[in-house]
Amino acid sequence: MSGKLYLKDKLEDDELDLSMMQLTEIPVKEIEQLGNKVQRLNLSHNLLTSVPANLPLLAQLTHLDLSKNQIVDLPENFGHLVKLKNLDLYANKISRLPLGFAQLRSLKWLDLKENPLVPELANAAGPCVTKTECELAAKKVVARLQSIESQLFQEKKKRVEAEEKARKAAERKEERERERLRQEKKLAKEKRREEAKQKEMGSREHMNMEENVVPSNGNSPQKRQQNGSHVKQTIKSSSSGFPCLGLLLRLVLFLGVGCVALSVSLIWLYTDGRMDSESIQRAVPIIQKDAEATLVVWGDKSYKLYADAEKKARPYVQSSVTRLTKLSENVSLKSKQAYDWICLNYGDSIQSAVTQAKEILKLIWKKIEEAGKNLLPFLNRVWSEARPYFQKLGAIIVEKALEAWKFIQTNYPVYIEWLTATGYSAYKYVQTTFNTIAQAMN
Repeated sequence: MSGKLYLKDKLEDDELDLSMMQLTEIPVKEIEQLGNKVQRLNLSHNLLTSVPANLPLLAQLTHLDLSKNQIVDLPENFGHLVKLKNLDLYANKISRLPLGFAQLRSLKWLDLKENPLVPELANAAGPCVTKTECELAAKKVVARLQSIESQLFQEKKKRVEAEEKARKAAERKEERERERLRQEKKLAKEKRREEAKQKEMGSREHMNMEENVVPSNGNSPQKRQQNGSHVKQTIKSSSSGFPCLGLLLRLVLFLGVGCVALSVSLIWLYTDGRMDSESIQRAVPIIQKDAEATLVVWGDKSYKLYADAEKKARPYVQSSVTRLTKLSENVSLKSKQAYDWICLNYGDSIQSAVTQAKEILKLIWKKIEEAGKNLLPFLNRVWSEARPYFQKLGAIIVEKALEAWKFIQTNYPVYIEWLTATGYSAYKYVQTTFNTIAQAMN
């Protein structure tokens, strides 16, 4: 209440005189409580170094005297004092004016003498010795700032337009790239279909030739049996010297047996249980087409799922990265503060505890090493007892795989050739699909 009475004592008509009061800041809130009575405000000959950002709350001001202070700059929203007609900034430390100053369209009188103005602003302000010169200064300064504001607006507009143009160009480029990929996939699909037709025709011609030249092909059952036994002996001899290589070969043979079993099952299903040569010949091309079509569908679905997921997740990922970055900065700052506080207050105690913990850990590690040394003979004994059983199991797997392979070679040699060609085609297709998806991700 005393503040209100004090300001009321300084109010005469519509002018509030607070000059030569040794003020270091403007009492905006107290002045605001006086309402619209204050239209002229005199703050000259004080110790002000800045103008608060809430000064535009006094929007009713028409005359403002800030001369003979130490003001360095004005707030950006100073232009909100739209009713201001007379502004005295004589003898301050102002070098530049905010862009918002361009909104003071009602300004009729301006004094900027005895300020370290930049040359451009000093030329616009002029000497301001007479009333006419001060009125001209107000017009020229406001006009100059309006021109700068307009230029910045045009530059911003051009920059936004350039960014929009670049964004559209990037979108068109991405669309062309997607269209190119679609065309390549389409051509690849047509090429695979053509190759499948050619393979089917070639397979039929080959089978017809085999039916005509079966005795002279030199691949008798006895010879295949000899080849099988030779492979078995080679595997056994190599596995005896290199256990890891033998285990790898056994694993490969096991996977081969699985693939053969799956292939035989597919032929059984597609021939309705009739495993004769004619039914197999009819079923093989159908299985090939269905497998290729399934791989194509899987590839397309995978690419679409990836594109949709990437499009939907990008904003959330970017937002999460931003938040995590801010969070990590805050956590790092808080952690450093906590670390400094702990070191300052409990540094010696923590150092002693760390030393004790190191000694305890060394003792525990020593006990673990002793236990490991005591346990190692037992583990070696268990492995030496179990090793023959594992070797017998591996030998049985290899033997059965070779028997199955020999049976298939003897009874279905054409199917083996088809299976090899189809497996290679499927591998190449999967490799191409993954390369396409990798390129799209990059």
